[in-house]
Amino acid sequence: MLAWFRVGYAALAETLAAADPALECATFMAAPSALAFWARRQAHETAIHRADAERAVGATPDYPAEFAVDGIDELIMGFGRRRKYQPAAGAESGRLRVAAADTGDAWSVEANEGRLQPRRDSGAAADDAAGARCTVSGSASGVYLYLWNRLAAGQAGVTVTGDPALLGSWQAGVRVRWS
Repeated sequence: MLAWFRVGYAALAETLAAADPALECATFMAAPSALAFWARRQAHETAIHRADAERAVGATPDYPAEFAVDGIDELIMGFGRRRKYQPAAGAESGRLRVAAADTGDAWSVEANEGRLQPRRDSGAAADDAAGARCTVSGSASGVYLYLWNRLAAGQAGVTVTGDPALLGSWQAGVRVRWS
């Protein structure tokens, strides 16, 4: 299995490295280029499957903070914008805040007219937890794995405070499905 993975990884890396930067092909989220989109998507796809393999033997990967922040950003700003939003029964609307404590990066997500409206917070807004009905925080790597449903709250230092129904609605709306 490991040999098979290495062959596939090498073929992917070679294909991306050899691709014309002006390559035009299908993508499903905004990116500077199709090549940038697919390089990012495949990096995170591979990282999440690595987490699955490591978790199967009781280990938890610790991704570099910059990489994990990019994966959080892809999920919230990319996949999150593509979904219609229907709050779960009993969930009130409100702002979800996600914060990577080790990098200072933060995001806010609110629903408006049936769509999730995420934004990347910076400066004073990144430090502002006031007004959030629910906050997910921890190291960038822990939050990355938590938001991609690979860790539970409390694992790897991830904390969830506030309304769990709001978080549940967001998770149900953003769950990535390949079909």
